[in-house]
Amino acid sequence: MVFNYKQAIKRIRTEELKGNNPIPDILSFLHLKPLYEEKIPEILDGLFDDYESARRNPESLLRIDVPKPNFTIRPMSRPENKDWFLYEAIVDLIAHQIFDNSGYICKRSFSFLNFVQTEGKNNWIRFDDKCREVYTSGYKYAVAADLTGYYENISLSELRKRIFNYLHVTDENNKAVSVLLKLLNKWSDERVSGYGLPQGPPASSFLADIYLDYVDRQMEKYENYYRYMDDIRIFCRTEIEAKKALKDLTISLRGIKLNINAKKTRILSGKDIETRLFDPLKPSLNLIEAILKGQNKEQINAIIPSLVKIFESSFLDDPFEKSHLNFSLYRLGVLQSSDIKIDTNKIIALIKDNFIAKPHHTGLFCFFLTLFPSDKNIFDFLISFLQSEHNIYEWQEIKVLQSLLRFKVKPSSQQINFFIEAVKNYNKHYAARAFYLLLIGRHGTNRDRELIVDIYSNDLSRYIKIAIILAVQELG
Repeated sequence: MVFNYKQAIKRIRTEELKGNNPIPDILSFLHLKPLYEEKIPEILDGLFDDYESARRNPESLLRIDVPKPNFTIRPMSRPENKDWFLYEAIVDLIAHQIFDNSGYICKRSFSFLNFVQTEGKNNWIRFDDKCREVYTSGYKYAVAADLTGYYENISLSELRKRIFNYLHVTDENNKAVSVLLKLLNKWSDERVSGYGLPQGPPASSFLADIYLDYVDRQMEKYENYYRYMDDIRIFCRTEIEAKKALKDLTISLRGIKLNINAKKTRILSGKDIETRLFDPLKPSLNLIEAILKGQNKEQINAIIPSLVKIFESSFLDDPFEKSHLNFSLYRLGVLQSSDIKIDTNKIIALIKDNFIAKPHHTGLFCFFLTLFPSDKNIFDFLISFLQSEHNIYEWQEIKVLQSLLRFKVKPSSQQINFFIEAVKNYNKHYAARAFYLLLIGRHGTNRDRELIVDIYSNDLSRYIKIAIILAVQELG
Protein backbone atom coordinates (compact mmCIF):
# COMPACT_ATOMS: atom_id res chain seq x y z
CA MET A 1 0.00 0.00 0.00
CA VAL A 2 1.47 3.34 -1.07
CA PHE A 3 0.69 6.39 1.06
CA ASN A 4 1.64 9.92 0.07
CA TYR A 5 3.35 10.84 3.33
CA LYS A 6 5.02 13.86 1.78
CA GLN A 7 1.64 15.39 0.92
CA ALA A 8 0.24 14.50 4.34
CA ILE A 9 3.09 16.21 6.17
CA LYS A 10 2.95 19.20 3.82
CA ARG A 11 -0.73 19.62 4.69
CA ILE A 12 0.06 19.49 8.41
CA ARG A 13 2.93 21.97 8.08
CA THR A 14 0.63 24.35 6.19
CA GLU A 15 -1.81 24.24 9.11
CA GLU A 16 1.08 24.89 11.49
CA LEU A 17 2.29 27.91 9.52
CA LYS A 18 -1.26 29.31 9.40
CA GLY A 19 -1.47 29.03 13.18
CA ASN A 20 -4.31 26.49 12.93
CA ASN A 21 -2.60 23.71 14.88
CA PRO A 22 -4.32 23.78 18.31
CA ILE A 23 -1.19 22.45 20.03
CA PRO A 24 1.82 23.65 18.00
CA ASP A 25 4.80 21.44 17.31
CA ILE A 26 7.88 22.59 19.21
CA LEU A 27 9.92 22.59 15.98
CA SER A 28 7.06 23.59 13.64
CA PHE A 29 7.75 20.26 11.86
CA LEU A 30 10.83 21.85 10.22
CA HIS A 31 12.98 18.92 11.38
CA LEU A 32 11.05 16.55 9.09
CA LYS A 33 12.12 17.91 5.71
CA PRO A 34 15.38 15.88 5.41
CA LEU A 35 13.42 12.74 6.32
CA TYR A 36 10.70 13.01 3.65
CA GLU A 37 12.26 10.52 1.25
CA GLU A 38 14.34 8.53 3.70
CA LYS A 39 13.01 7.56 7.10
CA ILE A 40 9.41 8.78 7.25
CA PRO A 41 7.87 6.18 4.87
CA GLU A 42 9.67 3.34 6.63
CA ILE A 43 8.62 4.53 10.09
CA LEU A 44 4.99 5.17 9.17
CA ASP A 45 4.59 2.01 7.09
CA GLY A 46 5.83 0.11 10.14
CA LEU A 47 3.35 1.96 12.34
CA PHE A 48 0.50 1.12 9.93
CA ASP A 49 1.46 -2.57 10.02
CA ASP A 50 1.63 -2.54 13.82
CA TYR A 51 -1.85 -1.03 14.10
CA GLU A 52 -3.26 -3.34 11.42
CA SER A 53 -1.93 -6.42 13.21
CA ALA A 54 -2.80 -5.06 16.69
CA ARG A 55 0.82 -5.23 17.86
CA ARG A 56 0.40 -1.77 19.37
CA ASN A 57 -2.25 0.88 19.94
CA PRO A 58 -2.42 4.52 18.83
CA GLU A 59 -1.30 7.25 21.21
CA SER A 60 -3.81 9.41 23.08
CA LEU A 61 -4.86 12.73 21.58
CA LEU A 62 -3.24 16.01 22.59
CA ARG A 63 -6.12 18.14 23.87
CA ILE A 64 -6.77 21.79 24.60
CA ASP A 65 -9.77 24.09 24.99
CA VAL A 66 -9.92 27.05 22.61
CA PRO A 67 -11.85 30.21 23.57
CA LYS A 68 -14.90 31.18 21.54
CA PRO A 69 -16.81 34.49 21.50
CA ASN A 70 -18.59 35.30 24.77
CA PHE A 71 -15.90 33.40 26.72
CA THR A 72 -17.20 29.90 25.99
CA ILE A 73 -14.71 27.21 24.96
CA ARG A 74 -14.44 24.68 22.15
CA PRO A 75 -12.64 21.35 22.72
CA MET A 76 -9.83 20.98 20.18
CA SER A 77 -7.36 18.16 19.77
CA ARG A 78 -4.80 16.65 17.50
CA PRO A 79 -3.00 13.30 17.38
CA GLU A 80 0.62 12.78 18.39
CA ASN A 81 2.87 13.56 15.43
CA LYS A 82 3.37 10.08 13.95
CA ASP A 83 -0.29 9.18 14.39
CA TRP A 84 -1.25 12.49 12.80
CA PHE A 85 0.96 11.88 9.76
CA LEU A 86 -0.56 8.42 9.33
CA TYR A 87 -4.12 9.73 9.86
CA GLU A 88 -3.70 12.39 7.16
CA ALA A 89 -2.04 9.91 4.77
CA ILE A 90 -4.83 7.32 5.11
CA VAL A 91 -7.54 9.94 4.58
CA ASP A 92 -5.56 11.36 1.65
CA LEU A 93 -5.60 7.90 0.02
CA ILE A 94 -9.35 7.57 0.62
CA ALA A 95 -10.08 11.13 -0.51
CA HIS A 96 -8.38 10.77 -3.88
CA GLN A 97 -10.35 7.62 -4.63
CA ILE A 98 -13.56 9.42 -3.70
CA PHE A 99 -12.64 12.35 -5.95
CA ASP A 100 -11.86 9.93 -8.78
CA ASN A 101 -15.38 8.54 -8.33
CA SER A 102 -16.96 11.94 -7.65
CA GLY A 103 -20.03 10.98 -9.66
CA TYR A 104 -21.21 9.27 -6.48
CA ILE A 105 -21.04 12.51 -4.51
CA CYS A 106 -23.94 14.91 -4.20
CA LYS A 107 -22.68 18.29 -5.44
CA ARG A 108 -24.43 20.46 -2.83
CA SER A 109 -21.41 20.76 -0.50
CA PHE A 110 -19.05 23.64 -1.28
CA SER A 111 -16.54 22.49 1.35
CA PHE A 112 -16.08 19.07 -0.27
CA LEU A 113 -13.01 20.20 -2.28
CA ASN A 114 -11.18 21.87 0.63
CA PHE A 115 -9.04 18.83 1.41
CA VAL A 116 -7.33 18.60 -1.99
CA GLN A 117 -7.92 21.98 -3.62
CA THR A 118 -4.90 24.28 -3.27
CA GLU A 119 -5.63 26.85 -5.96
CA GLY A 120 -8.58 28.72 -7.37
CA LYS A 121 -11.44 30.56 -5.74
CA ASN A 122 -11.97 30.11 -2.03
CA ASN A 123 -14.77 27.58 -1.55
CA TRP A 124 -16.44 29.62 1.19
CA ILE A 125 -16.62 32.57 -1.23
CA ARG A 126 -18.19 30.30 -3.87
CA PHE A 127 -20.77 29.18 -1.29
CA ASP A 128 -21.53 32.77 -0.30
CA ASP A 129 -21.75 33.92 -3.94
CA LYS A 130 -24.20 31.13 -4.80
CA CYS A 131 -26.43 31.95 -1.83
CA ARG A 132 -26.47 35.64 -2.79
CA GLU A 133 -27.31 34.77 -6.38
CA VAL A 134 -30.26 32.59 -5.34
CA TYR A 135 -31.58 35.16 -2.87
CA THR A 136 -31.52 37.98 -5.43
CA SER A 137 -33.34 35.79 -7.96
CA GLY A 138 -36.51 35.82 -5.85
CA TYR A 139 -36.12 33.22 -3.09
CA LYS A 140 -37.28 35.30 -0.13
CA TYR A 141 -37.24 32.63 2.59
CA ALA A 142 -34.16 30.84 3.89
CA VAL A 143 -33.54 28.07 6.40
CA ALA A 144 -30.25 28.84 8.17
CA ALA A 145 -29.38 25.69 10.13
CA ASP A 146 -26.75 24.97 12.75
CA LEU A 147 -25.88 21.53 14.14
CA THR A 148 -25.34 20.49 17.74
CA GLY A 149 -21.85 19.13 18.45
CA TYR A 150 -21.05 18.37 14.81
CA TYR A 151 -17.63 16.72 15.21
CA GLU A 152 -18.29 15.23 18.64
CA ASN A 153 -21.48 13.43 17.58
CA ILE A 154 -20.32 11.74 14.39
CA SER A 155 -20.99 8.02 14.72
CA LEU A 156 -17.92 6.03 13.68
CA SER A 157 -20.01 3.03 12.62
CA GLU A 158 -22.09 5.33 10.38
CA LEU A 159 -18.90 6.97 9.08
CA ARG A 160 -17.57 3.57 8.03
CA LYS A 161 -20.75 2.96 6.01
CA ARG A 162 -20.45 6.38 4.36
CA ILE A 163 -16.81 5.78 3.36
CA PHE A 164 -17.56 2.41 1.78
CA ASN A 165 -20.39 3.99 -0.20
CA TYR A 166 -17.69 5.66 -2.32
CA LEU A 167 -14.79 3.16 -2.31
CA HIS A 168 -14.22 0.03 -4.34
CA VAL A 169 -14.03 -2.95 -1.99
CA THR A 170 -10.42 -4.18 -2.17
CA ASP A 171 -8.06 -5.72 0.37
CA GLU A 172 -6.02 -2.51 0.44
CA ASN A 173 -9.05 -0.32 1.05
CA ASN A 174 -10.31 -2.68 3.75
CA LYS A 175 -6.94 -2.46 5.52
CA ALA A 176 -6.77 1.33 5.19
CA VAL A 177 -10.27 1.85 6.58
CA SER A 178 -9.65 -0.72 9.32
CA VAL A 179 -6.58 1.16 10.58
CA LEU A 180 -8.39 4.48 10.21
CA LEU A 181 -11.20 3.20 12.43
CA LYS A 182 -8.67 1.87 14.96
CA LEU A 183 -7.24 5.36 15.24
CA LEU A 184 -10.66 7.00 15.53
CA ASN A 185 -12.03 4.45 18.00
CA LYS A 186 -8.97 4.79 20.24
CA TRP A 187 -9.43 8.55 20.28
CA SER A 188 -13.21 8.36 20.80
CA ASP A 189 -12.77 5.93 23.72
CA GLU A 190 -11.14 8.81 25.60
CA ARG A 191 -14.46 10.71 25.42
CA VAL A 192 -17.63 8.91 24.24
CA SER A 193 -16.90 5.47 22.83
CA GLY A 194 -17.80 5.08 19.16
CA TYR A 195 -18.42 8.78 18.52
CA GLY A 196 -16.43 11.81 17.49
CA LEU A 197 -13.57 13.05 15.34
CA PRO A 198 -10.59 15.04 16.67
CA GLN A 199 -11.48 18.64 15.87
CA GLY A 200 -8.44 20.32 14.35
CA PRO A 201 -6.79 18.08 11.71
CA PRO A 202 -7.69 18.65 8.02
CA ALA A 203 -8.42 14.91 7.69
CA SER A 204 -11.22 15.27 10.24
CA SER A 205 -12.79 18.10 8.25
CA PHE A 206 -12.88 15.91 5.15
CA LEU A 207 -14.40 12.94 6.99
CA ALA A 208 -16.98 15.21 8.63
CA ASP A 209 -17.90 16.60 5.22
CA ILE A 210 -18.29 13.15 3.66
CA TYR A 211 -20.43 12.11 6.63
CA LEU A 212 -23.02 14.75 5.70
CA ASP A 213 -23.20 13.65 2.06
CA TYR A 214 -26.01 11.32 3.15
CA VAL A 215 -28.02 14.37 4.23
CA ASP A 216 -27.12 16.22 1.01
CA ARG A 217 -28.60 13.34 -1.01
CA GLN A 218 -31.80 13.36 1.04
CA MET A 219 -32.15 17.13 0.69
CA GLU A 220 -31.22 17.64 -2.97
CA LYS A 221 -34.92 17.48 -3.83
CA TYR A 222 -34.84 21.10 -2.66
CA GLU A 223 -33.41 22.94 -5.63
CA ASN A 224 -31.58 25.51 -3.53
CA TYR A 225 -30.17 23.46 -0.67
CA TYR A 226 -26.47 24.30 -0.14
CA ARG A 227 -23.92 23.43 2.50
CA TYR A 228 -20.47 24.49 3.67
CA MET A 229 -19.38 22.02 6.38
CA ASP A 230 -22.18 22.30 8.99
CA ASP A 231 -23.42 25.68 7.71
CA ILE A 232 -26.61 24.63 5.91
CA ARG A 233 -28.84 27.00 3.93
CA ILE A 234 -32.04 26.20 2.06
CA PHE A 235 -33.62 28.96 -0.03
CA CYS A 236 -37.37 28.73 -0.64
CA ARG A 237 -40.08 30.79 -2.32
CA THR A 238 -42.67 30.37 0.44
CA GLU A 239 -42.71 30.04 4.21
CA ILE A 240 -44.54 26.70 3.96
CA GLU A 241 -41.78 25.30 1.75
CA ALA A 242 -39.16 26.52 4.26
CA LYS A 243 -40.97 24.81 7.16
CA LYS A 244 -41.17 21.54 5.20
CA ALA A 245 -37.48 21.82 4.32
CA LEU A 246 -36.49 22.29 7.96
CA LYS A 247 -38.61 19.30 8.98
CA ASP A 248 -37.02 17.11 6.28
CA LEU A 249 -33.53 18.30 7.24
CA THR A 250 -34.13 17.44 10.90
CA ILE A 251 -35.31 13.93 9.99
CA SER A 252 -32.37 13.37 7.60
CA LEU A 253 -29.87 14.40 10.28
CA ARG A 254 -31.46 12.02 12.76
CA GLY A 255 -30.78 9.25 10.24
CA ILE A 256 -27.05 9.67 10.91
CA LYS A 257 -27.46 10.50 14.62
CA LEU A 258 -27.01 14.27 14.37
CA ASN A 259 -29.34 16.99 15.59
CA ILE A 260 -30.33 20.55 14.76
CA ASN A 261 -29.28 23.25 17.22
CA ALA A 262 -32.75 24.68 17.88
CA LYS A 263 -31.44 27.92 19.43
CA LYS A 264 -29.28 28.83 16.44
CA THR A 265 -31.47 27.54 13.58
CA ARG A 266 -33.83 30.04 11.97
CA ILE A 267 -36.27 30.48 9.10
CA LEU A 268 -35.36 33.92 7.79
CA SER A 269 -37.30 36.14 5.43
CA GLY A 270 -36.82 39.39 3.55
CA LYS A 271 -34.22 41.77 4.93
CA ASP A 272 -33.37 39.38 7.77
CA ILE A 273 -31.66 37.17 5.19
CA GLU A 274 -29.45 40.06 4.10
CA THR A 275 -28.53 41.22 7.59
CA ARG A 276 -27.87 37.75 9.06
CA LEU A 277 -26.32 35.89 6.13
CA PHE A 278 -24.65 38.39 3.82
CA ASP A 279 -21.77 40.72 4.64
CA PRO A 280 -22.80 44.26 3.58
CA LEU A 281 -19.13 45.23 3.15
CA LYS A 282 -18.41 42.53 0.57
CA PRO A 283 -18.32 44.95 -2.44
CA SER A 284 -15.88 47.20 -0.54
CA LEU A 285 -13.73 44.25 0.50
CA ASN A 286 -13.61 42.99 -3.09
CA LEU A 287 -12.54 46.44 -4.29
CA ILE A 288 -9.80 46.70 -1.65
CA GLU A 289 -8.55 43.22 -2.55
CA ALA A 290 -8.42 44.12 -6.25
CA ILE A 291 -6.42 47.29 -5.50
CA LEU A 292 -3.95 45.37 -3.33
CA LYS A 293 -3.43 42.79 -6.07
CA GLY A 294 -2.93 45.60 -8.60
CA GLN A 295 0.11 46.82 -6.62
CA ASN A 296 -0.42 50.46 -7.57
CA LYS A 297 1.25 52.24 -4.65
CA GLU A 298 -0.84 55.41 -4.94
CA GLN A 299 -4.12 53.47 -4.95
CA ILE A 300 -2.93 51.29 -2.07
CA ASN A 301 -2.10 54.33 0.06
CA ALA A 302 -5.58 55.67 -0.71
CA ILE A 303 -7.36 52.58 0.67
CA ILE A 304 -5.34 52.28 3.90
CA PRO A 305 -7.79 54.54 5.83
CA SER A 306 -10.63 52.25 4.72
CA LEU A 307 -8.78 49.19 6.01
CA VAL A 308 -8.13 50.91 9.33
CA LYS A 309 -11.80 51.92 9.59
CA ILE A 310 -12.94 48.32 8.94
CA PHE A 311 -10.53 47.17 11.66
CA GLU A 312 -11.80 49.76 14.15
CA SER A 313 -15.47 49.04 13.37
CA SER A 314 -14.97 45.31 13.93
CA PHE A 315 -15.04 45.92 17.67
CA LEU A 316 -18.38 47.79 17.59
CA ASP A 317 -20.96 44.96 17.76
CA ASP A 318 -20.16 43.92 14.20
CA PRO A 319 -22.13 40.74 13.26
CA PHE A 320 -19.32 39.93 10.81
CA GLU A 321 -16.58 40.71 13.33
CA LYS A 322 -14.41 37.68 12.60
CA SER A 323 -14.26 38.09 8.82
CA HIS A 324 -13.80 41.88 8.97
CA LEU A 325 -11.09 41.66 11.60
CA ASN A 326 -9.22 38.93 9.73
CA PHE A 327 -9.52 40.75 6.42
CA SER A 328 -8.35 44.14 7.68
CA LEU A 329 -5.65 43.22 10.19
CA TYR A 330 -4.00 40.58 8.02
CA ARG A 331 -3.77 42.98 5.07
CA LEU A 332 -2.57 45.84 7.26
CA GLY A 333 0.10 43.47 8.53
CA VAL A 334 1.20 42.56 5.01
CA LEU A 335 1.39 46.25 4.09
CA GLN A 336 3.35 47.02 7.28
CA SER A 337 5.88 44.34 6.26
CA SER A 338 6.31 45.97 2.84
CA ASP A 339 7.72 49.39 2.03
CA ILE A 340 4.34 51.07 2.64
CA LYS A 341 4.25 53.01 5.88
CA ILE A 342 1.22 52.88 8.15
CA ASP A 343 0.46 54.73 11.36
CA THR A 344 0.17 51.68 13.60
CA ASN A 345 -0.13 53.38 17.01
CA LYS A 346 -3.94 53.33 17.00
CA ILE A 347 -4.04 49.75 15.69
CA ILE A 348 -1.70 48.49 18.42
CA ALA A 349 -3.63 50.41 21.08
CA LEU A 350 -6.92 48.81 19.96
CA ILE A 351 -5.35 45.35 20.01
CA LYS A 352 -4.14 45.92 23.56
CA ASP A 353 -7.55 47.25 24.62
CA ASN A 354 -9.30 44.13 23.26
CA PHE A 355 -6.71 41.50 24.16
CA ILE A 356 -8.61 40.39 27.26
CA ALA A 357 -12.14 40.91 25.89
CA LYS A 358 -11.48 38.97 22.65
CA PRO A 359 -9.33 35.94 23.60
CA HIS A 360 -10.53 34.04 20.51
CA HIS A 361 -8.66 36.56 18.32
CA THR A 362 -5.31 36.12 20.11
CA GLY A 363 -3.64 34.39 17.16
CA LEU A 364 -4.50 37.27 14.83
CA PHE A 365 -3.54 39.91 17.40
CA CYS A 366 -0.18 38.24 18.01
CA PHE A 367 0.46 37.98 14.26
CA PHE A 368 0.32 41.78 14.05
CA LEU A 369 2.20 42.50 17.28
CA THR A 370 5.14 40.31 16.25
CA LEU A 371 5.70 42.58 13.24
CA PHE A 372 7.47 44.80 15.80
CA PRO A 373 10.05 42.39 17.27
CA SER A 374 12.20 45.13 18.80
CA ASP A 375 9.35 46.96 20.55
CA LYS A 376 9.94 46.56 24.28
CA ASN A 377 6.54 48.04 25.16
CA ILE A 378 4.74 45.29 23.22
CA PHE A 379 7.06 42.64 24.69
CA ASP A 380 6.37 43.86 28.23
CA PHE A 381 2.63 44.08 27.51
CA LEU A 382 2.52 40.40 26.50
CA ILE A 383 4.46 39.29 29.58
CA SER A 384 2.27 41.41 31.86
CA PHE A 385 -0.75 39.65 30.36
CA LEU A 386 0.79 36.25 31.19
CA GLN A 387 1.38 37.40 34.76
CA SER A 388 -2.16 38.73 35.17
CA GLU A 389 -5.32 37.09 36.49
CA HIS A 390 -6.74 37.36 32.96
CA ASN A 391 -4.42 34.58 31.77
CA ILE A 392 -7.21 31.99 31.90
CA TYR A 393 -7.18 30.16 28.56
CA GLU A 394 -4.31 27.74 27.92
CA TRP A 395 -4.55 28.17 24.15
CA GLN A 396 -4.24 31.95 24.50
CA GLU A 397 -1.24 31.54 26.81
CA ILE A 398 0.52 29.32 24.26
CA LYS A 399 -0.14 31.80 21.43
CA VAL A 400 1.42 34.59 23.50
CA LEU A 401 4.44 32.44 24.39
CA GLN A 402 5.01 31.56 20.73
CA SER A 403 4.94 35.27 19.93
CA LEU A 404 7.46 36.16 22.65
CA LEU A 405 9.97 33.79 21.02
CA ARG A 406 9.90 35.99 17.92
CA PHE A 407 10.94 39.14 19.79
CA LYS A 408 14.52 40.43 19.93
CA VAL A 409 13.99 42.07 23.32
CA LYS A 410 15.97 40.84 26.35
CA PRO A 411 13.64 40.14 29.29
CA SER A 412 14.49 41.42 32.76
CA SER A 413 15.75 39.07 35.47
CA GLN A 414 12.31 39.31 37.12
CA GLN A 415 10.65 38.25 33.87
CA ILE A 416 13.04 35.29 33.48
CA ASN A 417 12.25 34.26 37.06
CA PHE A 418 8.56 34.36 36.12
CA PHE A 419 9.30 31.95 33.21
CA ILE A 420 11.11 29.64 35.64
CA GLU A 421 8.26 29.63 38.15
CA ALA A 422 5.78 28.93 35.33
CA VAL A 423 7.80 25.87 34.27
CA LYS A 424 7.58 24.54 37.83
CA ASN A 425 3.79 24.92 37.82
CA TYR A 426 2.53 21.45 36.89
CA ASN A 427 -1.04 22.75 36.79
CA LYS A 428 -0.22 24.53 33.55
CA HIS A 429 -0.76 22.84 30.18
CA TYR A 430 2.37 20.91 29.23
CA ALA A 431 2.61 22.81 25.93
CA ALA A 432 2.65 26.13 27.80
CA ARG A 433 5.38 24.84 30.13
CA ALA A 434 7.35 23.73 27.07
CA PHE A 435 7.28 27.21 25.56
CA TYR A 436 8.32 28.76 28.88
CA LEU A 437 11.30 26.37 28.74
CA LEU A 438 12.18 27.62 25.26
CA LEU A 439 12.11 31.20 26.55
CA ILE A 440 14.47 30.23 29.39
CA GLY A 441 16.76 28.60 26.84
CA ARG A 442 16.67 31.75 24.72
CA HIS A 443 17.21 34.27 27.51
CA GLY A 444 18.43 32.39 30.60
CA THR A 445 21.94 31.76 31.86
CA ASN A 446 23.97 28.69 32.71
CA ARG A 447 22.68 28.86 36.28
CA ASP A 448 19.33 27.76 34.87
CA ARG A 449 20.80 24.62 33.28
CA GLU A 450 20.58 22.51 36.44
CA LEU A 451 16.92 23.38 36.91
CA ILE A 452 16.13 22.39 33.32
CA VAL A 453 18.07 19.12 33.52
CA ASP A 454 16.27 18.20 36.76
CA ILE A 455 12.92 18.70 35.03
CA TYR A 456 14.05 16.37 32.21
CA SER A 457 14.67 13.59 34.73
CA ASN A 458 11.29 14.01 36.42
CA ASP A 459 8.90 14.89 33.58
CA LEU A 460 7.33 12.09 31.55
CA SER A 461 5.99 14.25 28.71
CA ARG A 462 7.85 13.81 25.41
CA TYR A 463 6.68 17.27 24.44
CA ILE A 464 8.44 18.72 27.51
CA LYS A 465 11.57 16.62 26.97
CA ILE A 466 12.00 17.95 23.42
CA ALA A 467 11.64 21.51 24.74
CA ILE A 468 14.27 20.83 27.42
CA ILE A 469 16.76 19.51 24.85
CA LEU A 470 16.27 22.62 22.72
CA ALA A 471 16.53 24.92 25.76
CA VAL A 472 19.79 23.33 26.93
CA GLN A 473 21.23 23.61 23.40
CA GLU A 474 20.41 27.33 23.38
CA LEU A 475 22.03 27.80 26.79
CA GLY A 476 25.24 26.38 25.29
